[in-house]
Amino acid sequence: MGALVWDIILSGGYRFKMKRITSYFSAEASVTKEAKTSSEEIKTSTTASEIFVDECSDNDWPSCWTVEQKTDFCSKNEWLWFKEKKLGCTVCRNVGSLGVEAKMGMKISIEWSNGEITCYGEDRKKQLTSLRKKIFDHKESAGHQAALKIKKEAEKETLDNAVLKCLKRDKLITAKVFRTAYKVAKANQSFNNFEMEVDLQELNGVDMGCILHSTNACINIVNHISIEMRKNMVKEIVRSESKISLMIDESTTLSQKSTLIVYIRSCVQEGTGMTEPVNLFLDLVELESVTAKGVFDALLGCLKFHGITEEYLKDYLVSLTCDGASVMLGCKSGVKRLLIDKFPSVIVWHCANHRLELSVADTVKVISGINRFKSFLDKLYVLYHASPKNSRELHSCAEILEVELLKIGRVLSTRWVSSSFRSVFAVWNIYEALVKHFEECTYEGLKKKITSTEFILDLGLMCDALQELSELSLDLQERNMDLYKANQKITALVQVFEERRQNAGTYYKRATTAAENLSFHGVVLHKKNSPNDPPIDPNAFYKTLKESIEKRLLANEDAELAQWAHILDQKQWPENVTNHQITFGEMEIRKLSNRLQLNEREMIRGFREYLMEKTYPETLLPLIRAIHTIPISSSECERGFSQMNLIITSTKASLMTKTVSSLLFIRLVGPPLTFFDPSKYVDSWLLRGRHSAVDSQSRKRKRDDLSDENMRRLWKLL
Repeated sequence: MGALVWDIILSGGYRFKMKRITSYFSAEASVTKEAKTSSEEIKTSTTASEIFVDECSDNDWPSCWTVEQKTDFCSKNEWLWFKEKKLGCTVCRNVGSLGVEAKMGMKISIEWSNGEITCYGEDRKKQLTSLRKKIFDHKESAGHQAALKIKKEAEKETLDNAVLKCLKRDKLITAKVFRTAYKVAKANQSFNNFEMEVDLQELNGVDMGCILHSTNACINIVNHISIEMRKNMVKEIVRSESKISLMIDESTTLSQKSTLIVYIRSCVQEGTGMTEPVNLFLDLVELESVTAKGVFDALLGCLKFHGITEEYLKDYLVSLTCDGASVMLGCKSGVKRLLIDKFPSVIVWHCANHRLELSVADTVKVISGINRFKSFLDKLYVLYHASPKNSRELHSCAEILEVELLKIGRVLSTRWVSSSFRSVFAVWNIYEALVKHFEECTYEGLKKKITSTEFILDLGLMCDALQELSELSLDLQERNMDLYKANQKITALVQVFEERRQNAGTYYKRATTAAENLSFHGVVLHKKNSPNDPPIDPNAFYKTLKESIEKRLLANEDAELAQWAHILDQKQWPENVTNHQITFGEMEIRKLSNRLQLNEREMIRGFREYLMEKTYPETLLPLIRAIHTIPISSSECERGFSQMNLIITSTKASLMTKTVSSLLFIRLVGPPLTFFDPSKYVDSWLLRGRHSAVDSQSRKRKRDDLSDENMRRLWKLL
């Protein structure tokens, strides 16, 4: 992930109003009786009262005052303001709450804060006297004096810093609790372990305060940290006006909840330097409806909640990558159609890994011999996966033959093709052990099948093909894979399969030699010569596989982007291009700029400079970043679901989706424990009116009942 993303997550200030600080701070602070601020001490270019007086009409001040009296009172009391012939105090109104300056029984006057002070009396003299007395009493009141003190301190530093300065000890102790809760989340421990972690630190002499030690407190702290981290991350992306792409996928949790996982891919920039895009987990959203409309609304709602508005998406959303489910890519009412209707310039990309799997599935349907091979390997999987006894016997055979035992799994199933290659490769390596086990257990039918030359030829052919497909699948899953590199690798694989029709691969050559010699890994082979079970024809197999990949991965309309992007590769340029044609590549750059919503003229000028200097200029970097931002695969979502399955175990199936999302973010994006600084999150926690760890007025955690006398006697012995 890199330290840059973690710096952004851990950065950011918090600015909250004083009125959100709860009354429990009053027990920690005091205000001196001598703290009085005169009007001469508050020097500003335009006082608050002057602003309000200038905005008021001639009839806004009390009717018993003359203009001279109004001017005199305002000059002596700069905090006065008027509304509908009533008086108010600007200082008390702006401060809102005394917070840490409050004493027992002392508070801001609501009437003065809201401008509701009126005069009383039958004649003008009594009315003037009542107002004069009210102004004097308020000016000398402890609440007003405390508000003036807060206002004066706020001129030197922000209100938040003034509050947190008074809570230095609270922050230090609460930070220890926050760091402990973060460790529990980062290590994927159960929340029940948090209480034990706190007890351990207290036994080691660490002051952990007296509250925030419960399981619920740990959950609240983890949720708070995660929300603040995501807020800082999104705020930086929006501030830098970075192009973004989305990766989404839908799955069902262990508790049978339909969820949508959302990732953002963006270039997190520092200054103007070139940076590679990173995949950032954003949220796990519980779906109320699994229809296209339900998924689409949940996606936009999630983005809006985290600060990414529809206006920002219209200008900076490049693409959305998802699997090929009909609810996602439906032409008439899928998420793709709904997204394009709202954001016409967006690119909806079908995951390249899923398309590769569909290509293999198409080949399996056409080439009948593959199904027979797949059926036999499925029998081997069931034989050893469902029976521990057979698995132990095979292990013994492998030890006798000094062969490394590899696990046999299913092939060409719902798993990705790299998993199929591992299974086929395992059969190739432990072939001798399998035959020995079949002989000992008298599995004559399996032995006859596995020792036939037709099976050996099919095994070699599948090893060659699946090895190439596996390597491509793993390459497409790389986080730094971009559109142009992916297109090159897919094109190269198509060429490899075309040449394999004439030039056999390594495994198939060895299988052919074994079939001719009727011996493979020291095992005697035999020829079945059955017309119903011939070996797979390599020529037809590779031809079908090549055509299927071309259809699924190279004939798509989005392949145009890769063709346009090749112009940025200097290896594709003709020799001495700058000496012959300065307008070289303009058409491709123009198409890319329009497709990615970039300034066409700036990109063309930047490319001309690139032609001459052979290095990316600053003006061309937005185009480079936008192209790299397009995710080729949604494999990152699969990794997220793998982490989710590690979090939601059978003992933690009742976790709320919000909590699971927080745990996922901390595990996938959060910085390491040694790099985590809890102070920023403690500040925002306290400024939102939450309790600190040293609050003595809150209920403490109930300790475990240790009243069992028999066990206590045993513990003393131990």
